[in-house]
Amino acid sequence: MDDERTSPTDGTTRSRRNSQLPDPPVTLAAWAHHHAPHLTEVSNSNPNATLQRHNLVAITEDIEIARVVALDFERTTADDRDTTMLVLGHAVDREATHQADPEGVTGHAARRTMIGGVPGAVICALLIGLGVWLITGSGAATAGAAAGGAIFGFYVTAVWSFVIGTGQGEAYQQGFIDPAAADAAIVALHVDDPSFIEQARHAVSSEDKVRLFELDERGRPVA
Repeated sequence: MDDERTSPTDGTTRSRRNSQLPDPPVTLAAWAHHHAPHLTEVSNSNPNATLQRHNLVAITEDIEIARVVALDFERTTADDRDTTMLVLGHAVDREATHQADPEGVTGHAARRTMIGGVPGAVICALLIGLGVWLITGSGAATAGAAAGGAIFGFYVTAVWSFVIGTGQGEAYQQGFIDPAAADAAIVALHVDDPSFIEQARHAVSSEDKVRLFELDERGRPVA
């Protein structure tokens, strides 16, 4: 057979040399498609993401929870590239759904803005208004200062809430897709340091809709 022919230069057999070659790295996408071949790739924050020595994979059917997990993973390490969001599902006819924002980006931004902006507006209005009242004793000046403080407080805290509360990682951003198209959201953390895995596992332990798997670099479960 060809695989057993002797090399004319070094006398080794081809099959023996091939067996000594290192295995190619396993990508997260390949691992996912092997376990769910009936689903197609809807979104992938890093198509070339490969499994490292230690990997924690979270699987959920809820895309909003997947975004929360992505934030938890991204906050575990200093490099957002250690986290990958891979969504498997099926195509959806957007014209049939008649939705202006099926990904929920606008609604999410509005919620984060209000959560941070309203308390900030109230606090700044009270603090600035009270300060002006104590200095001037004027009701008109106090009202104007309170109104200005409310506007300033809303703007600052709304922006802060949106940026801090959502994050900037690619894995998180790729989680904004039409929920109707997502059958499985896979969020993975790939690192060489096992301590990060424990931190990430602890961060998502309260999510009851998430299944966690720890894998080695070949995609095999770690006991």
